[in-house]
Amino acid sequence: MSFNLTDCVVDLVREGYDLSIRIGGAVDPNFVAVKLASNRRVVCGTPAYFKKHGRPKTLEDLPNHNCLAFNLQGGQNRGWYFRRNGKVVTVRVTGNLDCNNGELLHRRASEELGLGWRSTWEIQRQLESGELETVLDEFELPDYDILAVYP
Repeated sequence: MSFNLTDCVVDLVREGYDLSIRIGGAVDPNFVAVKLASNRRVVCGTPAYFKKHGRPKTLEDLPNHNCLAFNLQGGQNRGWYFRRNGKVVTVRVTGNLDCNNGELLHRRASEELGLGWRSTWEIQRQLESGELETVLDEFELPDYDILAVYP
Protein backbone atom coordinates (compact mmCIF):
# COMPACT_ATOMS: atom_id res chain seq x y z
CA MET A 1 0.00 0.00 0.00
CA SER A 2 1.29 3.45 -0.89
CA PHE A 3 -0.07 6.92 -0.06
CA ASN A 4 0.75 10.29 -1.60
CA LEU A 5 -0.47 13.12 0.63
CA THR A 6 -0.80 16.35 -1.32
CA ASP A 7 -3.25 19.22 -1.60
CA CYS A 8 -2.74 19.19 -5.38
CA VAL A 9 -5.18 17.58 -7.77
CA VAL A 10 -3.36 14.69 -9.44
CA ASP A 11 -4.04 13.11 -12.81
CA LEU A 12 -5.19 9.70 -11.58
CA VAL A 13 -4.71 7.82 -14.84
CA ARG A 14 -1.49 9.41 -16.07
CA GLU A 15 0.17 9.29 -12.65
CA GLY A 16 -1.03 5.75 -11.92
CA TYR A 17 -3.29 6.31 -8.92
CA ASP A 18 -6.18 3.99 -8.11
CA LEU A 19 -8.15 6.48 -5.99
CA SER A 20 -8.09 10.06 -4.81
CA ILE A 21 -9.81 11.65 -1.82
CA ARG A 22 -10.82 15.15 -2.87
CA ILE A 23 -12.53 18.03 -1.16
CA GLY A 24 -14.82 19.90 -3.49
CA GLY A 25 -14.07 21.05 -6.97
CA ALA A 26 -15.10 19.77 -10.35
CA VAL A 27 -14.67 16.07 -11.13
CA ASP A 28 -13.88 14.75 -14.59
CA PRO A 29 -17.15 13.28 -15.93
CA ASN A 30 -15.21 10.16 -17.01
CA PHE A 31 -14.46 9.39 -13.34
CA VAL A 32 -16.67 8.00 -10.60
CA ALA A 33 -17.13 10.29 -7.58
CA VAL A 34 -18.61 8.89 -4.38
CA LYS A 35 -19.56 11.32 -1.62
CA LEU A 36 -17.93 10.24 1.64
CA ALA A 37 -19.04 13.14 3.84
CA SER A 38 -20.38 16.68 3.82
CA ASN A 39 -17.85 19.41 4.38
CA ARG A 40 -19.05 22.74 5.77
CA ARG A 41 -16.70 25.69 5.41
CA VAL A 42 -16.54 28.87 7.49
CA VAL A 43 -14.61 32.11 7.69
CA CYS A 44 -12.68 32.17 10.95
CA GLY A 45 -10.07 34.05 12.94
CA THR A 46 -8.77 34.36 16.49
CA PRO A 47 -10.34 36.61 19.15
CA ALA A 48 -7.04 38.57 19.22
CA TYR A 49 -7.19 39.16 15.46
CA PHE A 50 -10.76 40.45 15.77
CA LYS A 51 -9.85 42.66 18.72
CA LYS A 52 -7.03 44.26 16.73
CA HIS A 53 -8.69 44.45 13.27
CA GLY A 54 -12.43 44.26 13.95
CA ARG A 55 -14.93 41.66 12.81
CA PRO A 56 -16.14 41.71 9.22
CA LYS A 57 -19.91 42.21 9.33
CA THR A 58 -20.63 42.10 5.60
CA LEU A 59 -19.02 40.41 2.62
CA GLU A 60 -17.90 43.85 1.48
CA ASP A 61 -15.75 44.11 4.64
CA LEU A 62 -13.57 41.13 3.66
CA PRO A 63 -11.20 42.99 1.29
CA ASN A 64 -10.23 45.18 4.29
CA HIS A 65 -8.89 42.12 6.14
CA ASN A 66 -5.82 39.92 5.77
CA CYS A 67 -7.45 36.92 4.09
CA LEU A 68 -5.24 33.83 3.92
CA ALA A 69 -6.02 32.25 0.56
CA PHE A 70 -5.77 28.68 -0.69
CA ASN A 71 -4.60 28.37 -4.27
CA LEU A 72 -3.53 25.10 -5.87
CA GLN A 73 -1.61 26.75 -8.69
CA GLY A 74 0.04 29.51 -6.67
CA GLY A 75 -0.38 33.13 -7.66
CA GLN A 76 -3.12 35.46 -6.64
CA ASN A 77 -6.44 33.68 -7.22
CA ARG A 78 -8.17 35.46 -4.40
CA GLY A 79 -11.85 34.63 -4.76
CA TRP A 80 -13.92 33.41 -1.79
CA TYR A 81 -17.39 32.13 -2.64
CA PHE A 82 -20.62 32.69 -0.73
CA ARG A 83 -24.35 32.34 -1.28
CA ARG A 84 -26.27 35.57 -0.90
CA ASN A 85 -30.00 35.68 -1.65
CA GLY A 86 -29.78 32.23 -3.24
CA LYS A 87 -26.98 33.16 -5.65
CA VAL A 88 -23.27 32.35 -5.51
CA VAL A 89 -21.17 35.50 -5.29
CA THR A 90 -17.40 35.81 -5.47
CA VAL A 91 -15.70 38.19 -3.08
CA ARG A 92 -12.23 39.31 -4.10
CA VAL A 93 -10.04 39.29 -1.00
CA THR A 94 -6.50 40.41 -0.28
CA GLY A 95 -3.87 39.16 2.10
CA ASN A 96 -0.22 38.46 2.66
CA LEU A 97 -0.36 34.68 2.19
CA ASP A 98 -1.49 32.70 -0.83
CA CYS A 99 -0.43 29.06 -0.91
CA ASN A 100 -1.40 25.53 -1.88
CA ASN A 101 -1.17 24.01 1.61
CA GLY A 102 -4.26 24.02 3.82
CA GLU A 103 -2.29 23.07 6.92
CA LEU A 104 -0.11 26.19 6.63
CA LEU A 105 -3.17 28.40 6.14
CA HIS A 106 -4.84 26.84 9.19
CA ARG A 107 -1.73 27.41 11.29
CA ARG A 108 -1.41 31.05 10.18
CA ALA A 109 -5.06 31.78 11.01
CA SER A 110 -4.51 30.15 14.42
CA GLU A 111 -1.49 32.40 14.99
CA GLU A 112 -3.64 35.56 14.72
CA LEU A 113 -2.23 36.43 11.30
CA GLY A 114 -5.45 36.68 9.32
CA LEU A 115 -8.79 35.18 8.38
CA GLY A 116 -9.08 31.64 7.12
CA TRP A 117 -11.71 29.99 4.92
CA ARG A 118 -11.58 26.57 6.55
CA SER A 119 -13.50 23.31 6.84
CA THR A 120 -15.24 22.81 10.19
CA TRP A 121 -13.81 19.29 10.62
CA GLU A 122 -10.35 20.84 10.48
CA ILE A 123 -10.95 23.51 13.13
CA GLN A 124 -13.76 22.02 15.26
CA ARG A 125 -11.63 21.60 18.38
CA GLN A 126 -10.45 25.22 18.16
CA LEU A 127 -14.00 26.46 17.65
CA GLU A 128 -15.15 24.56 20.74
CA SER A 129 -12.26 25.91 22.86
CA GLY A 130 -12.74 29.50 21.64
CA GLU A 131 -9.28 29.66 20.04
CA LEU A 132 -11.00 30.39 16.72
CA GLU A 133 -14.32 32.10 16.08
CA THR A 134 -16.43 32.23 12.95
CA VAL A 135 -17.74 35.35 11.24
CA LEU A 136 -20.25 36.00 8.48
CA ASP A 137 -22.20 32.89 9.47
CA GLU A 138 -25.37 34.35 7.96
CA PHE A 139 -23.79 33.92 4.52
CA GLU A 140 -23.72 30.31 3.45
CA LEU A 141 -20.52 29.06 1.89
CA PRO A 142 -20.86 26.49 -0.88
CA ASP A 143 -20.30 22.97 0.43
CA TYR A 144 -17.11 21.24 -0.61
CA ASP A 145 -18.08 17.61 -0.15
CA ILE A 146 -15.40 15.04 0.59
CA LEU A 147 -15.30 12.62 -2.36
CA ALA A 148 -13.61 9.37 -3.29
CA VAL A 149 -12.73 9.71 -6.99
CA TYR A 150 -11.55 6.92 -9.28
CA PRO A 151 -11.40 6.16 -13.01
